Amino acid sequence: MMCRFLLNWFVVFVSTTSAMSQNGSAAQVLDRFRAKIEEYAALEIYFSLSGSDLSPMEGHIYREGVNYAMLNPEVEIYVCGDTKWIYTVGIHEAIVMRHDPGSVDLIENPLALFYGYLSNEYTLSEKPNYYVLDGREVTEIELTPKGKYVPYASILLRIHRQSLVPHSVKYIAKDGSWFEAVIINYIPKKQTFPPELFIFSEKKHPGVFVTDLR
Repeated sequence: MMCRFLLNWFVVFVSTTSAMSQNGSAAQVLDRFRAKIEEYAALEIYFSLSGSDLSPMEGHIYREGVNYAMLNPEVEIYVCGDTKWIYTVGIHEAIVMRHDPGSVDLIENPLALFYGYLSNEYTLSEKPNYYVLDGREVTEIELTPKGKYVPYASILLRIHRQSLVPHSVKYIAKDGSWFEAVIINYIPKKQTFPPELFIFSEKKHPGVFVTDLR
């Protein structure tokens, strides 16, 4: 279930940038990647997910500032301000909790990967790797844990080299299992989304069992 909670890590996507921003250290590339996020009012993202112990599926993400909603056939996650809803489709149950945007726990806050909150938990590779993937040049940045309590052995963030558009993120666990999210399409938005998009609606899920942990 933990990997499913992380489906929404992709709430950060970017648009094109100039060729001069293609190179540099891993930290510099990641900084430019993060900076491009703020150029759009909102983003709509489609992705596919696969893994060593996960059936392939597709999902849909809406992102606006620190608010986001991730929807897939098994789990829906909504974040609005300091409140998070995690709805498990199969058991028709929703958990409500406080959302901490500064948390480095990737289960609780997958946006931490892209907003620089991981410096206390993960180390960036000094230089990115450059290679061809799916017929296009990509830049790969590896994050490795500093402490033994971090659940991942490494995280691989892959970005299209010439555009800084993300290609995929792969999480590799300490037991060798993995899952990978690959972008199908992303759509930058100049206009914001309706606020209710980021709030779990009990009316749209009649009979849902809600556990409030706030």
